[in-house]
Amino acid sequence: MKFLKSKFFIVCVIIAAVLVLVPAVLTALGQVDIVKSGLKTVAKPFEWCGSKIADAIDGFVSVFTEYDDLKKENQELRDALDSMENAAADNEVLKQENAWLKEYLDLHTKNPEFSLTDADIISHEAGNYSTVLTLNKGTVHGIKRNMPVITAAGVLGYVSEVGLDWCKVVSIIETSSKVGVYTDRTGVIGTVEGSLELRAEGKCLMSYEADADIKVGDRVYTSGTGSIYPGGLLIGKIVSIEADEATRRLMAVVEPSVDFSSLPTLGSVMVIRGYKGAEGVEE
Repeated sequence: MKFLKSKFFIVCVIIAAVLVLVPAVLTALGQVDIVKSGLKTVAKPFEWCGSKIADAIDGFVSVFTEYDDLKKENQELRDALDSMENAAADNEVLKQENAWLKEYLDLHTKNPEFSLTDADIISHEAGNYSTVLTLNKGTVHGIKRNMPVITAAGVLGYVSEVGLDWCKVVSIIETSSKVGVYTDRTGVIGTVEGSLELRAEGKCLMSYEADADIKVGDRVYTSGTGSIYPGGLLIGKIVSIEADEATRRLMAVVEPSVDFSSLPTLGSVMVIRGYKGAEGVEE
């Protein structure tokens, strides 16, 4: 066979023989220490290699152990962060609910004669100022046409259409809206109506007698005349006085206390289902 006759095989046999015979001869001659020393010398490189391999394996295992620990710690931190975020969200919801409850209770305390039902805004007209809204309460909740709709800030409008579990609300800045009012400073009587020109600005007009004492800054309240609104509800304040080009009569521009540009984020309102002296509420 070629392998058995090769130089490499012969050299290996000679080395093996030397490694076997030399220690045997030295041992027979009583030179055991020399044999031990020689074996240690021969084994030393193998011991070094084995040590390095063991260290490498330990390091490899250690890396994966640390990775698992870091992964676990990272997951725990994420869980803790999620818990904190959920707690913060819950706190914000509670804060809003508490604020809404306070507004509701304040209105009920100031107006004990009101029968109030809270409702959420579920849709509104597109645009900067929403003049027609849809609420999530209807006939099954006792809602009827011509019921007033208010917020803690003041008058929003009235119910114009009712379904089983929804209703539509026309705001006071809509052209079809008209309400009797008075001013707080001098008690001037007038009428606040929606204006096509001012609706885009979220404002409305107050008409009054020519000789009336009206000034910018006067607050305007519902007078209670008519069949929709009770008296004493805040409409807004007068921000300017202008002359009607057609009639040359003076008209006061009223800025409602309700910010109609923020209605999409307002969330909830209140419907006055009844009040002392209410008349003309349609079925």
